[in-house]
Amino acid sequence: MTINPIDLEIYWSRLIAVVDEAGAALKRTAFSTVVRESNDFACVLLDQDGELLAMSSISVPGFIGTASLSLHKMLEVFPSANLSPGDVLFSNDPWVGSGHLPDATMAAPIFRNGAIVGYVVTVAHLSDIGGQQWSAGCNEVYEEGIRFPILKLMEKRRVNRLVLDILKANVRLPDRVQGDIDAMFAAMHVCEVRLLEFMDDYGLIDIRDISEAIYRVSEQAALQEIRAIKPGTYYGEVEADGWDTKISIRAKVTISAKGIEVDYTGSSPQSEFGINESYNHTYAYTLCPFKCMLCPDVPNNAGFTRLFTVNAPEGTIVNSRFPAAVGARQLVGHQLQAAVFDALAEVLPHRAQADSGTPLWTLVLHGSAPGEAPFSTIMFYNGGMGATQYRDGYACTSFPANISNTPLEVTENIAPILFRSKSLYAGSGGAGKHKGGAGQVVSFESRWPGLIKASLLTERTRVPAKGLLGGSPGKVGFVVKNGQPVTQPKGIVELSFGDVLEFALPGGGGFGAPGSK
Repeated sequence: MTINPIDLEIYWSRLIAVVDEAGAALKRTAFSTVVRESNDFACVLLDQDGELLAMSSISVPGFIGTASLSLHKMLEVFPSANLSPGDVLFSNDPWVGSGHLPDATMAAPIFRNGAIVGYVVTVAHLSDIGGQQWSAGCNEVYEEGIRFPILKLMEKRRVNRLVLDILKANVRLPDRVQGDIDAMFAAMHVCEVRLLEFMDDYGLIDIRDISEAIYRVSEQAALQEIRAIKPGTYYGEVEADGWDTKISIRAKVTISAKGIEVDYTGSSPQSEFGINESYNHTYAYTLCPFKCMLCPDVPNNAGFTRLFTVNAPEGTIVNSRFPAAVGARQLVGHQLQAAVFDALAEVLPHRAQADSGTPLWTLVLHGSAPGEAPFSTIMFYNGGMGATQYRDGYACTSFPANISNTPLEVTENIAPILFRSKSLYAGSGGAGKHKGGAGQVVSFESRWPGLIKASLLTERTRVPAKGLLGGSPGKVGFVVKNGQPVTQPKGIVELSFGDVLEFALPGGGGFGAPGSK
């Protein structure tokens, strides 16, 4: 069936509104600041074949395309022919979902007149998943928390209480985790109801013709941009701190008239510590820079994603083998954009961007003391963004993660800490025709009567964000406790009452030689 452009625009906007309303429901009803304040979640609508149709607008890039990959793995265990209305599939397996145990993935079929017309997938970062505490210091995934295989968390609208009881028995804040799980259920219900209302309004038996039309238009828009790039193979590389030794991410980008292939052969082998990637997260953050360069205004869907092939050899830092520790996989994943931009800088200088002061830094604070209710909270902070040919990099901006900060006042309300300062890291951006963005310096004091265990998920404290096309690198970050440098800035630091932790996030790289035209 041919759909005219005006009708297609109406249908498309309506479908995006469906997932955005589901996303709003999840955000409003979530218990944790990770979801409610930082937007570390996604609500995704997939077609009847499990392909990406619409994704909530405030989703983070780490979920681009992962919902479809996750659903297909789930359907291998529970084929669509065996699903019923009200079934919800669930897993937090890093090699099924989006790369580490805290990310819970749920998927549910949407039925109309006895047939599956689509699927809804929600992903949310739970505030706790048990184990050692979210950190980069584990050596196996078994240490990082409880791992659920693919299972039915709900069957014909009846919740599997045993699974929830096991989950709640293994986390430090069971009520908060239960609240986020319930928020995911609510979001899925909203998506199902709104999709069926949409189909009722237009008298649709299924959405196959609409989805194919959306894919076709999106593919044409992306191919138009891809075909404007000189065909060929381009190479990029980025180095990072790693745990104890530097790691290297190497990207070979092949451009053709049919699409783009990215090959990470030659990247460092997987680490014995928890900084390893799994394939799905690598896939998502490989697509992210291309989305920024080629067609940022086209909503995410399979028409765009199917133009890309990502080869990440198993056993490398970008596609680790089970049971590798993967808790801090974002410390590698967020740097893939730098390798892609580096590869395409010469051929697309007007769209490439210098390396940013990424990944975003994460601090996980946990404490328990006699007579006190235990607490746990997660905080995100951002370094400076890389410069481009046309502008300086933005200061303290989340890229590529797109994760929002939690206001200091909110954090002080839920955690026993007192912030002493927060300011720009002056001069941290790299020099160039355009300067890299500045990082930030933050310090806080413990007001907890016992010990606070602070996990530091940091990067670029030894290897700076490099500049592009003659630009200079930014400054590295640092972590100090009571004025003394922390020797392992990816480890766990213990804070007693009155101890002060100060940390500075790295600046972004500069673009172009200073004074160049």
